[in-house]
Amino acid sequence: MALKLETAQEILLATASVMPAECLPLEQCWQRVLAETVVADTDFPPFDRSPLDGYAVIADEVKHARPDAPVRLHQIENVAAGSVARETVRPGTACRIMTGAPIPPGATGVIRQEDTAVEGDIITIMAGAGAAQNICRRGEEITAGEVVLTAGTVINAGAMGMLAALGKAEPLVYVRPRVALMATGSEIIPVNEPLTPGKIRNSNSYMLSAQVQEAGGQVQLLGEARDDVDAIIELLERAADCDVCITTGGASVGDYDLIGEVFKKMGVKVLFERVSIKPGMPVLAGVKENKLFIGLSGNPAAASISFEQLVRPVLLKMSGRTGWWRPRVRATLAAPFGKSTGAKRFVWARCWQNEAGLLAEPLRLQGNGMLKSAIAANALVVIPENSPPLPAGTEVEVFLLVNA
Repeated sequence: MALKLETAQEILLATASVMPAECLPLEQCWQRVLAETVVADTDFPPFDRSPLDGYAVIADEVKHARPDAPVRLHQIENVAAGSVARETVRPGTACRIMTGAPIPPGATGVIRQEDTAVEGDIITIMAGAGAAQNICRRGEEITAGEVVLTAGTVINAGAMGMLAALGKAEPLVYVRPRVALMATGSEIIPVNEPLTPGKIRNSNSYMLSAQVQEAGGQVQLLGEARDDVDAIIELLERAADCDVCITTGGASVGDYDLIGEVFKKMGVKVLFERVSIKPGMPVLAGVKENKLFIGLSGNPAAASISFEQLVRPVLLKMSGRTGWWRPRVRATLAAPFGKSTGAKRFVWARCWQNEAGLLAEPLRLQGNGMLKSAIAANALVVIPENSPPLPAGTEVEVFLLVNA
């Protein structure tokens, strides 16, 4: 009896544990998951500063300046970024200032360079109305004691910059789960070998390696094993330090479907054997000593969809993320889907927005063993269980193949 997808997801997520944490140099932390709460120990900006090159002035003194009624001031100093003014700006004076430099004492505004004319040390102000707004105030973005980043945050470019600004040279991040990948089947050969009659190259391991890395894991490729229980076990034993072992092939019912025998001989406790989805119904999941073992179909499309729905959320949880699911939206079928279905079906699709709303077009090649449609897909259309063929114009649920 095949489990409901949601039940299988709950079982796997309940089995998975969040990885421990490690400190890493900041330059290695892009796309890692933060394992600590980061609190600002200072205001940011840490001082009032200039957002532009120009002249620090007393704003009230120049607010009425215009080309036909300019205000002339005496330049007293030049303050570059990284230096501090020695003089105080007083009525009748201005201080040359560069972007990022601290506002000098006495100044209450900045005039941009383009609104001035300079002759010697006399500065002619020809537009002064916005001077008071041209200051980045201390603490206007972040105040000391403010929580800036929380555990579970994926460190993107913005977070990298903020961690640097706050002096976090070695943030605490979650260790990435280690995932071993192996393809089984006497017909499978390595990717660098020439094809001979009856053989196919190992595409599954490379497809899944990309999916593992996108989900925050690190990959160990175990290679290929022929249809032999002991040969499969020998390869799996090379992954002793991995947290998850994934095999493709040998998971469905047949004379050469051996993963069940492998699990039994290795002492892996079986969690479930089939999941009610298409493609990808044959999924054998088990656990031994806190290590997950998952056997997926050898058909590429089936393996990819099963991974997407069952393994990806587990890896996201293990890697410390707080969101485990793809964004879900409602869209209108831009083309018919001509198959009826028993189990819930996931269909590779192209999704886009136009003036009428969000549209989704199922891609043409959807067979269990077909990969080509996955190249162009940016979404998965969900076909409900026991659904008849769906005409164009039907509203459907869509999983967007982007991170939440």
